[in-house]
Amino acid sequence: MHTRQKIRDQVRQLLAAHPGLANCYTGRVQPTSTDKLPFANVETGGETAERHSDQFSELRTVRVYVRLYASADEHLDDTLDALAETVESLLSLDQTLGGISETFEYKGADPDTASAANVEAGSLALEYECKYVWSPAPAVDDFGTAVVEIDMSSPRNDPPAPTVPDGQIDAAARITLSS
Repeated sequence: MHTRQKIRDQVRQLLAAHPGLANCYTGRVQPTSTDKLPFANVETGGETAERHSDQFSELRTVRVYVRLYASADEHLDDTLDALAETVESLLSLDQTLGGISETFEYKGADPDTASAANVEAGSLALEYECKYVWSPAPAVDDFGTAVVEIDMSSPRNDPPAPTVPDGQIDAAARITLSS
């Protein structure tokens, strides 16, 4: 699983534990009816990378958006602000997202009343910056069994002649490694 997915899942898990954010999704979902409101949507955006401590790891910075949707009525701003307060409080408790990230910082908010207008909803996008260390996954097989064959230089002769392997397998072993 990619680290961006782990980040989205962890943020969703932290938010969905709150009763007011029980409808929390990952992915680019928009409300289709007012029955689903209010709800939160966790998305990742642009990402940058720079060399980290060695040639095999990068310090990556990804934008994380928590989009809050609520019914577009006379209390829309108040409802979105109350939801935002809850999100900001919950996400400030764990700046490493359970050890996934190096930092997780709030960067701002952007209201939007146009994108969900077809269902009379408004939204507020909370923007976070998440830094994490990425390293490539090891490109090796699941090493479970080793076979060893030994060809000695004519062990039956004393003194050994010739002094190079004679092409005859003198010992063999099959080793099964436990995981």
